[in-house]
Amino acid sequence: MMLSVFSGLQYSFSYEVETGHYLLHDNDYNSHIYLQGDDARIFREQIELIDCLKDPDSKTGMLMENTISIYL
Repeated sequence: MMLSVFSGLQYSFSYEVETGHYLLHDNDYNSHIYLQGDDARIFREQIELIDCLKDPDSKTGMLMENTISIYL
């Protein structure tokens, strides 16, 4: 079961609880990628680092979207 975790202006991602995999996609569903294994682990580590930042100073939404765009 995929849980929607982040929905930005251009990009979003969902998390599959049973497997720990991620589905990254643009909001028009023109491109997507399914991350598993080491790719999912590295993506999770990047997201955790972004989550630790203070929101107003770091603009975490923009950082999250930039991180997703790297994979797409």
